[in-house]
Amino acid sequence: MIPAGHASGLTSRPFLLAAGLTVFSNLVFISSHGMVRHVGTDLHPFQIAFFSNLFSAVFYIPVLLKSNFQILRTEKLKTHFVRACFNAAALTTWYAALALTLLADATALGLTGPLFVTIGAVLFLGEAIRGRRLTALVIGAIGALVIIRPGFEELSIGFILVLLSAAFAAGTKIMAKHLRNTDSAITCSAYVAILQTPITFVFAIFVWETPTLVQLAWMFGVGMCAAIAQLTMVQAYSYADVSALEPFVFTRLIWAASIGWLAFGEVPAFWTWVGAAIIVAASTYIAQREAAAQRVPAPDRSTTGL
Repeated sequence: MIPAGHASGLTSRPFLLAAGLTVFSNLVFISSHGMVRHVGTDLHPFQIAFFSNLFSAVFYIPVLLKSNFQILRTEKLKTHFVRACFNAAALTTWYAALALTLLADATALGLTGPLFVTIGAVLFLGEAIRGRRLTALVIGAIGALVIIRPGFEELSIGFILVLLSAAFAAGTKIMAKHLRNTDSAITCSAYVAILQTPITFVFAIFVWETPTLVQLAWMFGVGMCAAIAQLTMVQAYSYADVSALEPFVFTRLIWAASIGWLAFGEVPAFWTWVGAAIIVAASTYIAQREAAAQRVPAPDRSTTGL
């Protein structure tokens, strides 16, 4: 049963605004993925990653100039660099997967991201994992298997790349959680955008083919969409908890199925929807449990003697 206060919060104007921003952010994210799918048949994923990062970094130039580059002040430059490497790997493997997999299938399997974050938090941040979270992880894994259907379908390289991308992306989120103890959100975002541009350029050199103006225009669109989607999602989190917005992540699959059908004539399988629903349910449960745990005050050890 939902507490009255919580239920009213789900119908409040800030929550409705946050939900709308989340749905819009998902649409813009998936639109950028559709653009990658379009140019990915002619350009190597390394080049797409480089140009999309370059155009996304342009978004931060006004902020850097306005702050006189003060937002780049940090004592954890090495951690920012490692995080940028993980994020570059996540983008590259994701872009490669989009060239090999149906847009809806890749999006559905990519919803396993929060599960990888939970596993990483337990392994590297020392967070406790209890029975309910472990059960949710197992259910989420079952959802992924429903999409992949091993034994019934040939295991696609694209699916493997999606899972690798989700694992790398989880690494970036875990490091961001660590960095947020000392650095602001804008500092973390700016560093990953700036540092991963030269990182992806190094790899792009080995497969370089000069893109056409049309291809550059598409990649500019990818970079702008990625930046806009990130900004709107961050704004949504300022109006509502992450756990409350987690169910709306499912709209990514709706947008992916729509764009995939309209632009590429792709129709996702029935089991893709089933697996995605299972993954989102498990991820939502984990997010809500973590939010509830954070709201529980720590015991007063001065009176308990523990």
